[in-house]
Amino acid sequence: MEQIKKYYENTEGALPNPMVKKFIDMNIKPSNAIDLGCGAGRDTIFLINNGWKVLSIDRENTKEIISSKLNNEEIKKFRFKSQNFEDIELEKTNLLVANFSIPFCDKKHFNKFWNKITDSILKDRIFCWQFFWIK
Repeated sequence: MEQIKKYYENTEGALPNPMVKKFIDMNIKPSNAIDLGCGAGRDTIFLINNGWKVLSIDRENTKEIISSKLNNEEIKKFRFKSQNFEDIELEKTNLLVANFSIPFCDKKHFNKFWNKITDSILKDRIFCWQFFWIK
């Protein structure tokens, strides 16, 4: 638990993931997004600042860390759920962001988890993800 707290402290003020920045640069009309494994919320905050409504999901309750960085108007675009990937419930969305989080699903539950991810993304919408390795 101490390591995860340290991670959140280290990433709390971090810039958004470059993949999310590239996505925003595509000038897609903002809609609904899910930030899967949101951590301290760097991508959630960036998406909200760019007009998106975001459901942030993490196994740890980081709601206060994220909401403390949002103003009254931005907080209206923010929802949070504390869930494990193994029994996650996902709603339909236009954008799903999962940077460095998918490998945290227990491999026994991965296929079920992956199916939930693919089922949640509306047709012709975007899945923005990144794993830990380069290739």
